[in-house]
Amino acid sequence: MEDRTDVHHLPDEEIKLVREFVEFLREKERMKRQQKKKGRKERIGFATWPLGIKSKLSRKEIYDYL
Repeated sequence: MEDRTDVHHLPDEEIKLVREFVEFLREKERMKRQQKKKGRKERIGFATWPLGIKSKLSRKEIYDYL
């Protein structure tokens, strides 16, 4: 695999964009390898509950709010 990409005919803005994209891909790959090493699944962030309650709610409490 070639380590260099020829961008000499591109404007400076587009060269910068290519560099930023390559850095993004490298960071993405690094994060993927770290997750595999840790043996964890990716955590999913859910939206916060508008009531601000951090304990378990009963179905009745949820539907009373709506």
